[in-house]
Amino acid sequence: MSRSVNRGLVPNGWRAVAGIVVAFLVAVGVGALIARAAGFARVRDAIAEADSTWFTVCLLAEVAAFSAYAIVVRESLRWRGGPEAGLRVSLHVTFASLGATRVVAAAGAGGLAVTYWCFRRAGFATREALVRVLGLNTLVYLVFGAGAWVAALLVALGVSGGATLALTLPWLVVVPLCVLAARVVTEPARLSRLAPVDGSLVRRAFGYAVAGAGWVREVAPTPSGSRALAAAAVYWAGDLVCLWAALRSVGVELPLAELVLAYATGYVAMVLPLPLAGVGGVDAAMTFALTAFGVHLAPALVGVAVYRLFGFWVPTLPALGALATLPRVGRGLEQAAAARA
Repeated sequence: MSRSVNRGLVPNGWRAVAGIVVAFLVAVGVGALIARAAGFARVRDAIAEADSTWFTVCLLAEVAAFSAYAIVVRESLRWRGGPEAGLRVSLHVTFASLGATRVVAAAGAGGLAVTYWCFRRAGFATREALVRVLGLNTLVYLVFGAGAWVAALLVALGVSGGATLALTLPWLVVVPLCVLAARVVTEPARLSRLAPVDGSLVRRAFGYAVAGAGWVREVAPTPSGSRALAAAAVYWAGDLVCLWAALRSVGVELPLAELVLAYATGYVAMVLPLPLAGVGGVDAAMTFALTAFGVHLAPALVGVAVYRLFGFWVPTLPALGALATLPRVGRGLEQAAAARA
């Protein structure tokens, strides 16, 4: 990728507006379908009875979440002699990546591409930049998976609420298998054989994935890795608190493990490579996950809508602004790299 901003990373104004409009229409359409199933009168009553004082908690929780994610970015940049980007620049990178997920068709890939571009501007070579970006995301989702696994275990054992095996078993099986596989392929002897990125596209993708997991294994025991892991935990906790407060606004309160499991199950739709950051898919998945824990459909729908308002729609404007001013953060990263040199 060239040092100038790739045109695919920063869409023009019309493309950005079109992407947001489409996302909004999809969200409204999915919400209308669920509201029809729940009964429009019940949904209207849930909206009328919502306590807006909880909205402040939602907003503050998301501010904490995005600030924590910026710390993960900062630590990923500075590790092993990297540039000291500072929290402001790291926040800019975070929101620019978020902006790409809003308007780029392949949402997850768009966010990764923007973060990779920023790491290249910070002075990292092509391979190192990509490995750090993949490692950053692996570290964040490692914390996500660990939290979901603990919640699933508590629910399965009946310690905190209860749910069917269909909700708990996938987490109990898949998360340990992923961790075990990552540990096996990142053993030093295997890592040197599996991490090279030559050959076919599939082979290169596998090599980078292994290298990213190896980066996490290497950085995790260090002070920088500990700070990144702690910040990742705060990121997920902040987003979860936003959902908790949104549900409290409509009178819903769940045991913590059930709340975490419903949140994680719904969030999977955002992890999948869906367009527009999983708009519609996340709303539906999280709403119906809540009903599996006994929450009535109407308040579940309204609670998730409030959560998505603060977790998705409110950050969209600053995210698009950060994406539009991506060259500015590029210059900031270049200055940080020069100061390091």
